[in-house]
Amino acid sequence: MSTHVPSEPFTRGSLYLGPLFEAHGFRIVARDYDEGIEASASAEYALGDVRLRLAWDGTERVLWIEAARQSGGAVTSRWTDIEWVVAGERLPPEMELSDARLEALAEALVAFLARGVAASSPLQPE
Repeated sequence: MSTHVPSEPFTRGSLYLGPLFEAHGFRIVARDYDEGIEASASAEYALGDVRLRLAWDGTERVLWIEAARQSGGAVTSRWTDIEWVVAGERLPPEMELSDARLEALAEALVAFLARGVAASSPLQPE
């Protein structure tokens, strides 16, 4: 029997960013780990009608946070990268996996949430 261990960058991201999600009132609602050397992983958090997902693509080796709307527990909009929302444009994937990357994700999360989770459409760039 083999036990799958999520990728180290995802684990570091979860440990660093999880408390920040929770400090803003989000609660973990799902975790998903793929199998294999290039495994992907995600952790979803929910608050009201907003879902946030910390996502790791093990093939591309990219860590990001995305947001979507939900209704009755089902996601009803496209997942959107929060860094794109904050920047107001689509950005290239950030391949950096250092502590600076985790801090950049934390800053993007705070900026995204400052837009107002209750706003009519916080998932669209201004």
